[in-house]
Amino acid sequence: MKPLVSVIVPCYNHARYLPQRLESLAAQRYPQLEFILLDDASPDQSLSILKEWAAGREHAQVIANAQNSGSPFIQWNRGAARARGRYLWIAESDDYAHPDLVAKLVDQLERHPHVALAYAQSMLVDEEGNELHSYEENLRFIYQSDAWQKDFVVAGPEACRRWLLYHNPIPNASGLLIRRSAFQEVGGADEKMRLNGDWHLYARLLLQYNLAFVAQELNYFRTHTQSQRSASRRRATVYQELLAIHDLISGALPEAAQEASSAKSEFANWWIGNLPYHALTRENWRLNRQLYRRFAPVKKHLPYRIFLTYLISYGRDFLRWARLLKPLKKWRGYLFPGKYWNQ
Repeated sequence: MKPLVSVIVPCYNHARYLPQRLESLAAQRYPQLEFILLDDASPDQSLSILKEWAAGREHAQVIANAQNSGSPFIQWNRGAARARGRYLWIAESDDYAHPDLVAKLVDQLERHPHVALAYAQSMLVDEEGNELHSYEENLRFIYQSDAWQKDFVVAGPEACRRWLLYHNPIPNASGLLIRRSAFQEVGGADEKMRLNGDWHLYARLLLQYNLAFVAQELNYFRTHTQSQRSASRRRATVYQELLAIHDLISGALPEAAQEASSAKSEFANWWIGNLPYHALTRENWRLNRQLYRRFAPVKKHLPYRIFLTYLISYGRDFLRWARLLKPLKKWRGYLFPGKYWNQ
């Protein structure tokens, strides 16, 4: 008998997208599925949609929070605690899937017992579900590598050294299956994290297990104009999370000292570039002082870099006020052709 897969659907305020998500779950060409549907006190009609869909299904349950949990990773752990399957699929409520996603990823996990994470390529779609482009373009741009043009299985520590030290190559959980025993072994997701708990979890898993990838675009990853990631640049805590991931991997892989130094320098660039957007709060001020001390050893002339960034930011604000920013971005697209630049 094929192994059971536990489908965990954490939902908050996604009534608009739930019908397409749930339809794509029902369309999976894999027979052994259970559904754990979690609503995190959505103010829209999400809960009623989930209940209606689950009502006629024997292996479906709905868990509703009276108050919002404040973290998607609390919901991940809550769903995993209810799961009975050998594998977990955290199917985000605003994405959708190709009918073969589960079957293809289960095949990878069954053929490679030391693989804890198996994921497929994602197709980016807009809020209306229109296809934009394959996430392979983003990965090629970020890593300057064509590794994601074909299937692979790679040792987890090597994936951490080459990829996860710098960036999260798994764009979202919807395209991923996780071996439940490994998830339990590392203690699940860190519920204190708000944005990068997925990246942190993958690093902890891959320091002990291997990674499998299927190059076919089987996951449809919906991008939003106003996302949690765009709002996060106003908070210094996101860079604390990045450094926690950096410290985890570099501490476990001392042989990757050169890559770790390069990655920290890149994180410093992200922090410097987003400083003008940080909210002027006492907490941000305190955290940014800590971050300054962490980044100063890897960034020469740090005060000058910060000053220059603020100057550029004010210049950008002026161009936006003068309605020149969009034409200049279009010009940048001509200078650096490719869909990634034009997002």
